[in-house]
Amino acid sequence: MLTLYHDWDAFCCIKVRFCLAEKALPWAGHVIDLQKLEQLHPDYLALNPNGVVPTLMHDDHIITESTVINEYLDEVFPGVRLTPEDPLERAHMRIWAKFQDDVLHPAVKMPTYQLMMRHAFAKLPREVVNERIAAAPSKVQADKLRSSVGGAPADLAAVEAARQIMDKALTRMENRLTSVPWFAGRHFSLADIAVAPFIDRLEWLRYAGMWDDKPAMRDWIQRIKARPAYVAAMPEGSQRLPVPDPG
Repeated sequence: MLTLYHDWDAFCCIKVRFCLAEKALPWAGHVIDLQKLEQLHPDYLALNPNGVVPTLMHDDHIITESTVINEYLDEVFPGVRLTPEDPLERAHMRIWAKFQDDVLHPAVKMPTYQLMMRHAFAKLPREVVNERIAAAPSKVQADKLRSSVGGAPADLAAVEAARQIMDKALTRMENRLTSVPWFAGRHFSLADIAVAPFIDRLEWLRYAGMWDDKPAMRDWIQRIKARPAYVAAMPEGSQRLPVPDPG
């Protein structure tokens, strides 16, 4: 039995649902609403002390961290294989999965918080926000949340700095895809699954023009979106974060 604790529009949750769909694995879901700060509720922190989503429960076993979850699913369940057999391609798969963890996800979190999540947090009762801040597993999380709900205007300088990081990242991705069809090499893999939510989030942030001059990226995006598992992993419109104000 697979149970996924997830938010429909969370970057890393899309990534795990994409993997589940590619492997045609049935799963039950428990929604942890990030817009209501449910990831910092004591009941959820008992499952995942890091206070992040997703969390996978396989029978009585708990697995956290989306990259680890996807490798676990691919190792435990036979059928469609998403890890290359070739050692070099397997290494590239892990390099790009780590690139997503270390660069893409942190960079996109800044505009997500500043341009989207702040609007949701502003609607919450202040006592709920204070309780969640107090429950945050780390000072970094607490400070980030506090800055997001403090009533100050969005930090557009931080958003622009993140955009520059993402632009450099897209150039690196373009260079890779100019020589191979998929990030690991010849075959679709967990690396492509890892990167796919980054593209989705940039589109939702109105940054789709960032790859207008990157034909290899555009081709990869077209092929990713054509996969039924990608479509299955995506949230519906009503499950999305609020669209950022273009102004």
